[in-house]
Amino acid sequence: MNYKIYNDYELIYMVRENDDSSRGILFEKYNPVIKSIANEYYRKYSGYGYEYDDFIQEGYIAFQKALCMYDESKDCLFYTFVVVCLRRCLSTFCRKISNNKKNISNTEFVDIDDYSCIDESSNINEIIQDNDFDKALKIFLYSLPFEIGNVLELRINNFSYIEIGLLLDLSMSTVNFRCKKARDAVRYFLNNYYSEKAN
Repeated sequence: MNYKIYNDYELIYMVRENDDSSRGILFEKYNPVIKSIANEYYRKYSGYGYEYDDFIQEGYIAFQKALCMYDESKDCLFYTFVVVCLRRCLSTFCRKISNNKKNISNTEFVDIDDYSCIDESSNINEIIQDNDFDKALKIFLYSLPFEIGNVLELRINNFSYIEIGLLLDLSMSTVNFRCKKARDAVRYFLNNYYSEKAN
């Protein structure tokens, strides 16, 4: 199977039906995102005696946790949920390693409160606001061709053009072209959405 022909919902459904190949496909799809975010934290905290692989391992654990906890009925994109889980878990990991350094103030590190707590008791609505716009945006994103929707999701989550090119193994000209297509699609979506709201 090729992850490019499945959306996240289809893959998650198959994973929950104990389809290990679908789990592998979903992991392959999100592995670049996991590595990118883990590398971001590693660059900041590499001087504390931990290897890059330690950060990657935390990222993999966070991804598995996100896959288990994700609830599609809460109108939150799986991509967004994964990113929040990754940042939350890696922030907690960095706080722990910083606490091992008694001579360094924790105020130098990530503000953990910047991210909503992700655990079994959390309400996903504390992470992603549940409203009509979010629902419409979710439907819109999954209606896009994969190559455009993938780029748009990365841009929504503040990845730069260069990072997108590296993550998706695309040339800058291709990234620019797809981002333009994504902007046009978003403009069309917003015009339609607010026109319908006005009626």
